[in-house]
Amino acid sequence: MSAAVDPVESPCVCATLRMATRAVARIYDQALEPFGLRTTQYSILARLEVEGSAPLGHLAARLAIDRTTLAREVEPLVRVGLVAEARGEDRRRRVLSLTPDGLSRLESAQPAWRAAQRSVKEQLGRERTDGLLEELRALLGAVRGAS
Repeated sequence: MSAAVDPVESPCVCATLRMATRAVARIYDQALEPFGLRTTQYSILARLEVEGSAPLGHLAARLAIDRTTLAREVEPLVRVGLVAEARGEDRRRRVLSLTPDGLSRLESAQPAWRAAQRSVKEQLGRERTDGLLEELRALLGAVRGAS
C-alpha cells in the first residue's frame, strides 16, 4: 500500500487550475456515475434544458469548449438517445436538442449533482466558494476577451 502523495505545487496558472479542476471534477463524476454520466455530459444536458435546442457551435461557445471537443462529448449522448441531432437550415449546421429520455436522465441525476455541489461547498466553505466562483468568472471573462 502506497502513501498518499500530494499534487506538486506549480507557479503555472494553467497547471494549477487544471489540477484543481480534475480534483473537483472527480467528486462530481463519482456522484453522476450511477446515472451513466460524466460531469461534461451532465453540463451539456443541463445547458440544453435551460436554453433549448442549439447549434453545436453556439452550445460550444456557451460551455466555453471548442466545437471538436463538444462534438466528441455529444456523440455518446446522441448514440444512447439522450440528445437528438438534426441539420439546420444550412445543412452543415448541427442542431442539438434534449430528448425526453435526456430530460428524464438529467432530472434523475440532479439530486446527486446537488449533493456533490453541497459537498464541495462544505469543503471550501461558503465564503471561499463564492469568492472562488467570482474569481473564476472574472478569469474566464478576461481570458475570453484576450483570445
